[in-house]
Amino acid sequence: MLVSVTSSEITLKGKNRKFFESALKRNMAAVLTAQITKSGTSRFLISTDMDKETVKDRLQKIFGLDTISFSNPVALDLEAIKQEVLKSGLTNKSIKVDTRRSNKKFPMTSQQVNEVLGKALVDAGCTVNLKNPEATVFVDLLEDSALVSFEKVKGLGGLPVGTSGKVLSLLSGGIDSPVASWLMMKRGCTVDFLHVHSTDPKNSKMIKIVKKLREYSPRPMRLFLIPYTEFYKKTLTLGSQNELVVFRRFIIKLANKLAKRKYKAFVTGDSVGQVASQTLDNLMTTTQASKLPVFRPLIGFNKSEIIDLAIKIDTYDLSIERYQDCCSLVASRPTTNVTLDAAKKLEEQLNIDELVEKSIELCELIEI
Repeated sequence: MLVSVTSSEITLKGKNRKFFESALKRNMAAVLTAQITKSGTSRFLISTDMDKETVKDRLQKIFGLDTISFSNPVALDLEAIKQEVLKSGLTNKSIKVDTRRSNKKFPMTSQQVNEVLGKALVDAGCTVNLKNPEATVFVDLLEDSALVSFEKVKGLGGLPVGTSGKVLSLLSGGIDSPVASWLMMKRGCTVDFLHVHSTDPKNSKMIKIVKKLREYSPRPMRLFLIPYTEFYKKTLTLGSQNELVVFRRFIIKLANKLAKRKYKAFVTGDSVGQVASQTLDNLMTTTQASKLPVFRPLIGFNKSEIIDLAIKIDTYDLSIERYQDCCSLVASRPTTNVTLDAAKKLEEQLNIDELVEKSIELCELIEI
């Protein structure tokens, strides 16, 4: 089986394009048993004996791919192309022919090829429907051959994982942070995770969520698990409405300790105004605990948009499974404008640096 894949964004990378192409090829090779060769400026040809549905599923989870076509190669000759098209058995169907001529030396334009092939199909019993056809014939005119395809599916787009550096995602038990992590992967980041837990997460949805996101990464992912115990013991009698923001600063301080030189930024699932801890004032107070940039790819999304994306990437059902998230144990009515001074004052009461050190000592690492 021959599969033709294209990538549109990588072609814009100029002198750095080879770096992105190498990463894309490496990522495809990690999930396929196949021979992969470069063809032209934006196309790879994949030759494999793997099952078609398996190939489709795996390639549709590779960031950087724009289109995926299952193709039949033929000679760069109009008559040979026409015979290949007619072999498809497309009769009594409404059809459309879509020709792309990357080889500008071919003596006919894309539209002229469309007309010739369309007429041949009409003579064979088809009808033409350019807006809503029952079947589309895709023809790609390459430098030394033509590809005829009857199935083309969309890829995820974006950039290959591993081309934009490593980030650490602060993974909660909710819907948002897995989606935010996925969006950073789409921009080429290698993503690892930090989860602060109140109950044993090893038999919970948290492992399942990371495993689901791992399907979109050709590289192993690391999950750091840190118990909430030390922080909870200190705050048990406080009852402060500032506690939730301080807890979020505590998580970032843990992330600072883990980051060292491995990560370029942290990632959260924050969306402006979604909950009290995500007002601009509280986000600013939280961010000031970080030594690295904090990326919030969902910052302008509303909840329904986030849910739609979670459903698309198949994390939604996992995210809504019952689980005691640490945030549910923190103050139930947090204030919406915790100042930096107020947060630091409470941190002094808690001896936050000592809590961070004790908690880091209890950290477990799982590779998925």
